Amino acid sequence: MAKYKSRYPELSFYVDGVERKFSGGVYEAKSAVEVAVLNRLSDAEPDTEEPAQVDEEPKAPTPTKRKANATSSAK
Repeated sequence: MAKYKSRYPELSFYVDGVERKFSGGVYEAKSAVEVAVLNRLSDAEPDTEEPAQVDEEPKAPTPTKRKANATSSAK
């Protein structure tokens, strides 16, 4: 649903009496109740960074032109 970042790698918070914890400074909220609690935390903020776009197919290398031999093989 929504991703949040924390300045602390393992920030803990409670939702309806159940402990939730950031892992590596990141938490993905799965419900509106979690989002509401996270929005009130001063040590957590929504992660607004766009994920890096990854190309599905790797680009093929461009073919290089071969140069002709300087010496002639005709006799």
